[in-house]
Amino acid sequence: MSVLHMKRTVKKITVGSLIDNLSELREQRRALAKQDDALKKEYDEQELQLIELMDAEGCTKSTGRLASAGISSTTVFNTTDWEAFMAYLIKSKQGHLVQRRVSAPAVMEVFMAKGKVPGLEPFEKRSINLRNL
Repeated sequence: MSVLHMKRTVKKITVGSLIDNLSELREQRRALAKQDDALKKEYDEQELQLIELMDAEGCTKSTGRLASAGISSTTVFNTTDWEAFMAYLIKSKQGHLVQRRVSAPAVMEVFMAKGKVPGLEPFEKRSINLRNL
């Protein structure tokens, strides 16, 4: 069959077709996220089991057939008293001890009450709210 006689099937993009495509993609992502959650849980359990076994054997590095593993450690901090920590930040002027991001709900509350927040500029972030039928 010649190119001239072939029917072209061009799928027209419509609002409805894009909504349906988004819905299908979201469902695929949800399925993958469930798989990822299950794999992460299994990974975390086996990682803890490996650390316990390596500690029991007194080793910090070991090798399997496919990979090697080593135990590393970093110190992290949990906040036990926010008021004390924030008072320390203010008194010592060590703002670098916190991450630079704002709390959206708290900033919105101040913005709605005062009309502005120094150093911040509001912008509208637009997205699609998709619901299955």
